[in-house]
Amino acid sequence: MTDVEIHRTADFKKLKKPLVVIGFPGTGLVGSVAASQLVESLQLSFGGYISSANFAPLAAIHNYKPLPAARIHYSEKQNMIVVISEMTIPIGTSLELADKIFDFARSVDASSIISLGGISLKEEKGGEVYVISSDPAMTKDIVAKKFAKPIREGATTGVTGLLLTKGTLERFPVTTILAEASEEYLDPKAASNVLKVFARIINVPISTSTLEKEAKEVSKAVKETVLKAKLVKRKGPSAEEGGSMYG
Repeated sequence: MTDVEIHRTADFKKLKKPLVVIGFPGTGLVGSVAASQLVESLQLSFGGYISSANFAPLAAIHNYKPLPAARIHYSEKQNMIVVISEMTIPIGTSLELADKIFDFARSVDASSIISLGGISLKEEKGGEVYVISSDPAMTKDIVAKKFAKPIREGATTGVTGLLLTKGTLERFPVTTILAEASEEYLDPKAASNVLKVFARIINVPISTSTLEKEAKEVSKAVKETVLKAKLVKRKGPSAEEGGSMYG
């Protein structure tokens, strides 16, 4: 075991069977980006942080304020707790972290855990959102309302995968919402898509306008990069461009 610790800086006793939301890095950094936007949109308060000797030595800076990269936010109004990490979780720490988060959720008498994340694009256009849950009734309800598509076969890794397994074994509702995202760059559009589905599930309005704006900027930058690459390929290598040399 490593030395993962969850430090509470707030009292969660006023929350009544809160929803615990997880947002960790992954495909397109969807989980982290979506959770960060969720915290900002609903104006959640800082409620604690997670530490481990195996975590990267860094701080996240938001609105001129340094914060732990792995932390907890909460809202009494929304009856919600968000666990977010803006750094990659080391593989060797994943199991203990999943156990600690699960125990934390149980300690606050959480109603369920919902994880937000990304899944690799099946098609270039993308846009689909998928759901998998340790609670078959939850999956059935979300699919019936056409909020997301079910996942019949596949695998999900890291803390999210471990929480899903633990939820199944201990009969506790753990649900993962996954939006199709690019593996090559940060994908705010996918983060927006997953948040829209999440908002419909919990019936709470969540602003995604910032993500939509960022998505347009990313799309423009990617198109420009692809165009430049095609132009270079069409021109072929030159001496000034550092073309191939053979001895």
